[in-house]
Amino acid sequence: MYCKSFRAINDELKARSRQLLSVNVLISGLTYRLKVLQLPVEPIVIGIELRESKGPIEEGEVKLEIAPGVMLTVCTSPLRLTVTRNGSVVFTNNLLTPQHYGRGYFHLLDDGLHMPILINPGEGVYGVGEWFGRVNRVGQRLEVYVVDPAGLPNDKTYVAYPFYWSTAGYGLLIDTYCRVVMDFGSRYLGVGEIVMPREVDLYLILFNRPNEAIKALWELTGYPEIPPLWSFGVWYSLWRDAGYVYSTYRTQDDVVKFAEEVRRRGLPGDVIHIDPIYTRRPFRESLRLFLLRLGLSESEVKELVRYHEENGRWSFRPVLDYIKSKWPDKFEVIFREYPMTGQGCTFEWHGGFPRPTEMTARLHELGFKVSLWVNPYAPVGSRWFSELNEKGLLVKVKGKPMVEMPAWINGSLVDYRYLITDFGAVDFTNDEACRMYADKIKELLNLGIDAIKTDYGEGVPEQGEYYIGADPCIHNLYPVIYNKVIYETIKETRDEAIVWGRSGGLGIHRYPIRWTGDPDSTPRGMAASLRGVLSMATSGVMYASVDIGGYSGTPTPELYVRWAQMGLLLSHSRFHGTTEREPWSYGDEAYRIVSGFIRLRYSLIPYIYSQVVKGLRTGMPLVRPLVMDYPDDESVRDIDDEYMFGEAMLVAPLFTGDERTIYLPEGVWYDYWSGEVIRGPTTVRVKAPLNRIPIYVKDGAAIPYTRVKALYLTPEVFHDLSVEAYGDVETFSADFGGYGRLEGVRVNYDKVQVIGDFKVSFTKAPRHEPP
Repeated sequence: MYCKSFRAINDELKARSRQLLSVNVLISGLTYRLKVLQLPVEPIVIGIELRESKGPIEEGEVKLEIAPGVMLTVCTSPLRLTVTRNGSVVFTNNLLTPQHYGRGYFHLLDDGLHMPILINPGEGVYGVGEWFGRVNRVGQRLEVYVVDPAGLPNDKTYVAYPFYWSTAGYGLLIDTYCRVVMDFGSRYLGVGEIVMPREVDLYLILFNRPNEAIKALWELTGYPEIPPLWSFGVWYSLWRDAGYVYSTYRTQDDVVKFAEEVRRRGLPGDVIHIDPIYTRRPFRESLRLFLLRLGLSESEVKELVRYHEENGRWSFRPVLDYIKSKWPDKFEVIFREYPMTGQGCTFEWHGGFPRPTEMTARLHELGFKVSLWVNPYAPVGSRWFSELNEKGLLVKVKGKPMVEMPAWINGSLVDYRYLITDFGAVDFTNDEACRMYADKIKELLNLGIDAIKTDYGEGVPEQGEYYIGADPCIHNLYPVIYNKVIYETIKETRDEAIVWGRSGGLGIHRYPIRWTGDPDSTPRGMAASLRGVLSMATSGVMYASVDIGGYSGTPTPELYVRWAQMGLLLSHSRFHGTTEREPWSYGDEAYRIVSGFIRLRYSLIPYIYSQVVKGLRTGMPLVRPLVMDYPDDESVRDIDDEYMFGEAMLVAPLFTGDERTIYLPEGVWYDYWSGEVIRGPTTVRVKAPLNRIPIYVKDGAAIPYTRVKALYLTPEVFHDLSVEAYGDVETFSADFGGYGRLEGVRVNYDKVQVIGDFKVSFTKAPRHEPP
């Protein structure tokens, strides 16, 4: 079964829990049974089960010693919980004070169970999935509900997690896929409130450092895996949203020519991604009916269908331009009244891709893996829709297949959740639907496809009817099952897997990776993308990427360079957007700088990979906000335009201009480019020409580079290492997972050391020449 329940917690883990308390409590005049469990998870995880019940309330106060110095106090009528550590309050919703005019305890309203929380001055709160506003959640109200935000920045999210943690030393996980509201003091600073289902399981995580909260989350919901080595190389995406007649990339020959051009230029790269340029999309039934209502004849509409098949194929822009040229008055009505929405996936290759296996074979010959776009929505008029609909394997609303998508009318976004009948969403709660979808993915893998971009997934209606019944909670679960089906199909076939996914609910971190969706090509879009990456990191999503250059629009050469510098220093890197994203498309200076940073990324692969391996052990994503490393430093709690790149490097991107202010936490730092030594904590004003992104390295770091000049990644990149030592470094250790390990190698600047399959040389921290 792909869909077992609406809960994400490991059942076996719960079965090994120790029950500490079972008592009747009062919530808004109703009896609830409260169970308190201690789970076998480090550091300390307390389970709190609340179920409606009957019987008398056991009034009073119960004190439970959870661990030495850790006390849970339960007040039963009304229900209030307080956790103290060494006498200090870590977590409480006991806000019954003369100064508090709200309901300072658990209570019920029409929208669910409400739990107030105390937020102290200076406290930082993080997590809740991927969001594009401030990474510190204090003062925000967030709805844990997966939506296609229709562009960035936005106050909605593709990836929603009912999980957060606080610098006070606790985290809270709500084990549900139902809609949850997390308010961290949007109305009253210092008083937050969580709104959740009437019956619920909560997990309080008590920790000393934030990474322990992330590791506990993984213990409860499942660990991420390490994606294939080649996935850490550069991904080049082929996409133009203008249709066959306008696009630079129309055919499999165009794809191969692009890959050959990358190699001709000597640029490293590991993946060629093919977005929907390959697929055939039928003419939309809703548009056909709309045109008939406008007065076009059946023959005129058939003419438009033929035009679309020949000139649009995957996009409707050419046919709309054709209508505009031939019937301008009709076009004006379409623009004013017809809702423009997203697209579906037919799994059909159009005539420009007659022999996909020849294309993938040539790309493999050039050293590239091949990624292909899909989504879970079957378009009306396709064979795929007919097959699924005949078997009853599509999500329905009132008995009819429907999907929710953002809709634009008259050029303006009118609805994030517009119900349309042009598509049907595959019902992944049905095992037969999962098998049919998996078979489609296997067909692609047999053609030589190596990775799948799992686009969309946010659009199943909250009122949808599924194989297992109608339940609004399936909405947040749906993208998890969608990604799981594809990820596990790839892994079953190839032994290693990656999906390039956009949407997700609780547990999506098990199916790497996520990218931050569709930012506009502006500095604000770039900044929002970074906040999305850092936000996911604080939620336990280990791997994340951005659309380098932005998704929609054309960046300036300067913005393209700045975005590439940042994007190439994340866990995964992809050039992607609706207009040109090739490194050579923005002038000679931009090409020189961007190609230099591509090569820098490839030289850093041993560092990147070893930090990923270590991060899986410790609960530290490769890219994370400074607060995860320096939680006691109140100065970093609101910083979301700098980030740690592994444990040794601090990166501070520029979004505009060539100068910015940077905060360096406690310790000694080395300017990566100049070698200047700076002692923190301090704030510095830095001048950064276009060919330089501010990078600082911590004292005591030993950073391994590969000396192999690779165009694509192979295990050889680990076997010839140059290690740069910063400060007084005596030994070097690095774990490369399945590619070997070095432990306690003595630093020697005078000779190359041969250790098994490894060659290792050391240099004292040099200055680096920017590209």
